[in-house]
Amino acid sequence: MGTGPMTDPRGRGHAATISPVPERVRVSFLSSRTQVDVSLPLDVPIAGLTPELVKVARLRDGVNTDSLDEPAEARHDVWVLTRHGGTAALPADRTLRQAGVAEGDLLRLTAERALCAPTLYDDVVDAAARLNKTGSAAWDWRAARVMTFAGVYLGTAVWVYFLLSPIFAPHRAVLLGLAVVTALMLAGTAALAYRSHHQSDVGAALGWATLPVAAAVGWLALRGWGGYALASGCTALVLLAGALFRVIGTGHWGYLSAGVISGFAALALAAHTAGAGIGVTASLLAVFTTLGCRLVPRLPVRFARAARRRRGTEGDGGPGAVDEQDVWSRSRSETLTRSALYTGLAVTAALGVAVVLTARGTPAWSDLAFAWTCAAALGCYVQRPGTALERAGLAVPAGGLTALSCVLAQGGSRLQALAGWVIVLTLIAGLSVLGIRAHPGSQRLKTMLDYSTYLLTAALIPLALWVIGAYDRLSGA
Repeated sequence: MGTGPMTDPRGRGHAATISPVPERVRVSFLSSRTQVDVSLPLDVPIAGLTPELVKVARLRDGVNTDSLDEPAEARHDVWVLTRHGGTAALPADRTLRQAGVAEGDLLRLTAERALCAPTLYDDVVDAAARLNKTGSAAWDWRAARVMTFAGVYLGTAVWVYFLLSPIFAPHRAVLLGLAVVTALMLAGTAALAYRSHHQSDVGAALGWATLPVAAAVGWLALRGWGGYALASGCTALVLLAGALFRVIGTGHWGYLSAGVISGFAALALAAHTAGAGIGVTASLLAVFTTLGCRLVPRLPVRFARAARRRRGTEGDGGPGAVDEQDVWSRSRSETLTRSALYTGLAVTAALGVAVVLTARGTPAWSDLAFAWTCAAALGCYVQRPGTALERAGLAVPAGGLTALSCVLAQGGSRLQALAGWVIVLTLIAGLSVLGIRAHPGSQRLKTMLDYSTYLLTAALIPLALWVIGAYDRLSGA
């Protein structure tokens, strides 16, 4: 710190000291959620210090000071400094020295509502929208989008009902034409939403809604031509799913799942038309697809059209540079691909077991045992995937298959109905134990699940042979 002599202009010489550093005072101020100790200059107006104190308080609270998403109400707030325990604000045009702030004082930083004129709306619709947003805070663009998707799929279900219901048989030709136009409109809107507006969720949802309508149209057009025609229709649905993905550019999870289900359905229809019994076809389909879930982690999963940066663009690190956004897109795409494979295989297995349960009218013990074993095997396979999306692809079909088999068991003998209730109670108890008492790192639980998975997988083929009556033929021979 430099000092220099100063002489009185009237001739009386005396030495004075002037510091180039402003005099400061150390105080503490309280914001909404934190207390900050700062050193402030005494001779700076409070109006100049308050914005800086607000920034410091927001940084300590973890709020981004550069965010543009600040609520509209907060833009009308005025920040003031008051003494702790007092109500009068320190005058903004005075300095801390003039306001009497001393070393160690405790101040409070608060926001007061400023007086502002009421908003005048030129448009009644704009005013209603703003008032509706203020009155219903939970209703935002996300909720509106979910409701829109629900409406689209409800309309798709209505179209499928119109096409398949015998009530509308006299008008089926007109409905077929309108359904084709609807499917084309959905596909075109989906492509426009993603290609032009980069709305991937909208493009995926509208594109997926095309598949049920296309499947219903194909069923009506080919059902009178035999099993091979239906198998060809399922194959065409696989090609349609691939074409929709290429045209729209997003939503490969739904297209891949539908392609897996349609592909196995085509094989099953072709085998049944060639002479295989319905029980044999359905049970073998369930076994192969259930065992196929074990092979998904070993398949070479290729990411689906992950976005890449163009070489030579600004910010590119060279030909060997890896963009972390590109890495995230690849990882996300691979997860979706595995989840789609799990979902397609598990749903196909559940459909095969459902055919086995309903083929004889009333399910036999062999059918119920086979169904419960397939459901338990799919449930045990849930522990292998590493993401929730992959696990859901196995858990949801397994739960649905368990519920269906237990419901159908109520139509059998009294002992079968009792067994169905026992299965339900066992499932509830098992989920409770796994979710509450067992911690994820339990080695004993992991070993028990591994042994259970091995036994259930090994029991699938013997139970399938029991379903198709192989043991009866061997004993009769």
